[in-house]
Amino acid sequence: MSKPDDSPIGRAVRIVETLAAHPEGLGLSEIAAATDLVVATTHRQLSTLIGIGLVRKLNAKSFGLGERMWILASRMTNGADITHPAVTVLKELADQFGETTFLARLVGTDVEIMETCNPTATGQSYAQPGRGMPLYAAASGKILLAHKDDQFVEDYLKSPRKAYTANTKTDAEDIYAELAEVRRRHIAVCDNEFDPGILSYATAVYDHRTRLTYALAVFGFAERFSSTSFATVETHLLNASRKLSLSLRH
Repeated sequence: MSKPDDSPIGRAVRIVETLAAHPEGLGLSEIAAATDLVVATTHRQLSTLIGIGLVRKLNAKSFGLGERMWILASRMTNGADITHPAVTVLKELADQFGETTFLARLVGTDVEIMETCNPTATGQSYAQPGRGMPLYAAASGKILLAHKDDQFVEDYLKSPRKAYTANTKTDAEDIYAELAEVRRRHIAVCDNEFDPGILSYATAVYDHRTRLTYALAVFGFAERFSSTSFATVETHLLNASRKLSLSLRH
């Protein structure tokens, strides 16, 4: 059996590998024992890894993988680190309403659908993963835009905007007013503004590991979906968001 690499980089890799196998976190002495390092060396390595974002303190006594490590994992798996746990939440939400649900992310200045789920009932609306949507017209876009800083929003609204339907808001003042309401309610609505005849709702899912925000959305034909009260959609969508966000802690 070959000897482990005892260089500073080799020690760092051993610590990261150990923490990857223990998402709940480990204490200093536990990491030292698992990596066959003395406590003082482990402490020095952890300080360096924390400084570059590969490790973070979970609490006063334990350590876990850091934001930078999770971002690398997300990029390498093309978001599978969140789409995998999202499947259960999307299915539950789809069956609650009998409508299609999806998870989306911000790519540049466009919304990209990452995962969709159709309800058990057949013949409902469907969204294709990978389809792009505008930030100002789609519910998922509005919720993602509402979570960006003022400078991002200002720069984004300098670009020309297309009216997809007669209901599409293209005036900057109207969009700012709606974003304020989205931030207050934590829910975005798109009623026949992007796809004709489609009603959609979206809320944000925050991934504490990467500090990235995703959109969790449900949509269907307005003629059918509008019979469900806003309060009902709001309650189920916010609960689903919290459930998914909490599942990302492990």
